Amino acid sequence: MAIPADGVLLHIGVHKTGTTALQAALADARAELAQAGVFYPQSASVDQAAHHREAMSSLGYTWGFVGRDSTTASPKAFDDVAREVRDWSGRVCLSSEFWCEATADQASRVVDALGRPRVRIVVMLRNLGDVLASSWQQYLKYGMVTSYEDWLTDVFSDQSRRLTPSFWTRQDHVAMLRRWIGAVGAERITVVVLDHHNRTRSFSAISDLLGIDPQILASRSSLTSNRSLTAAEAEVLRRLNMQVADTLSWDDYRRQVREGVARSMVESRRPAMDEPAIRTPEWACDEAARRGALAAEEISSLGVDIVGDVADLARRTPSLPASTVETLPIDAAVAALVGAVQPTASVDPFRQVGRAMKARVRRAFR
Repeated sequence: MAIPADGVLLHIGVHKTGTTALQAALADARAELAQAGVFYPQSASVDQAAHHREAMSSLGYTWGFVGRDSTTASPKAFDDVAREVRDWSGRVCLSSEFWCEATADQASRVVDALGRPRVRIVVMLRNLGDVLASSWQQYLKYGMVTSYEDWLTDVFSDQSRRLTPSFWTRQDHVAMLRRWIGAVGAERITVVVLDHHNRTRSFSAISDLLGIDPQILASRSSLTSNRSLTAAEAEVLRRLNMQVADTLSWDDYRRQVREGVARSMVESRRPAMDEPAIRTPEWACDEAARRGALAAEEISSLGVDIVGDVADLARRTPSLPASTVETLPIDAAVAALVGAVQPTASVDPFRQVGRAMKARVRRAFR
């Protein structure tokens, strides 16, 4: 069922639910959406399809290497887009998974700024066991050096959770929903439970809520390709972090490692069919299924609109022993080296650290 003709659809994620592909489709369809009376604002970060800058702005988000090289977002980007939203009389769509991290007070302030009576929330949820490996990989791209099994141990430890506290801010689905229910009420929240067999459910759900022809987004569902790292690629990145994360500024790390090494490995090669994937151990799959079952039961009682089968959150994902990798395919090594030595932005930083990076990458490969 479509939101009201003047409604504001705020898509808040969560992380690792195919948001990048959905946002790319929305951005690419901006002109067609406008013809249908739907406004999808241009982000202040003109190279971004999503409204990440606006979300971070509204949350006072800090990124970078915390404690030594971090930046806190200015409120201006969100203030500007909120003004655009208030001035638009038809339907509006905003999308960033970072909004799922809002505290109760932040969620309420966001809703007020966008126009409380108009705001409707849509959130995509995915089985917890399905997002563990991809979440660990994402933290590797922020400089983390912890192995997958050690990270899982920390994530599922109620006494610790010190390594990546943002994981449960994002993936504790019940707590996240309660924060937003406090801001808009359960009757104005749509929860879309993604089906691992149906890759287009998020596109059709957003289309229904915006009251548009579903083909506008569905025809753009393959604009992006965001495959996961293989076990070998992830291990290279982890060991590289051990060598360089403490010696580079955040900007240099982002440019050379995130956008250089990691992106080059993902985008410039197609792994062999027998190249090992990251494997989640049985105990972690069991624990994810247990927590998913508890979440599914609670979500069913919250009074939110649910699209899909909430029981899928309790499904146990297949498990194999965690992967141990000591070798890297040559083409992956070449891709990583190319990403490390080819400039992705300005040239000067590479002149300063390029030789050291190549030497450290070689040591990591060995």
